[in-house]
Amino acid sequence: MRKSFPRALVAAVFAGAVGLGAIGFAPSAAAAPSIYEPSITPCSHLFKAPFEFNRPDASAYWSPFGTGDIVCYDAGFGVSYYQRDPSGQWHAMNQLIPGNYFINIFGYGHLPA
Repeated sequence: MRKSFPRALVAAVFAGAVGLGAIGFAPSAAAAPSIYEPSITPCSHLFKAPFEFNRPDASAYWSPFGTGDIVCYDAGFGVSYYQRDPSGQWHAMNQLIPGNYFINIFGYGHLPA
């Protein structure tokens, strides 16, 4: 029994390794996309003008362009907010005080995608 036990153990380990190797090479049922595309959705409804009192659930947004054309940009590591001005430039929105967002004066020609 002493000599056959190591042989049985080696055979079991080898069979397990071959089985796991076959699983690794098997094609997956649902392949995930190889390139992550960010989620961009309109979200002007989350913001209000600084002196607008009738919407307590919305954050105040200090911008000369009002609260129109704001989008939520989710690239997988957190949501960022951007606003498009009338000339077509995108401006990042920065939260310096909780509940108050301020416009970044430097604009971008496109969203960071």
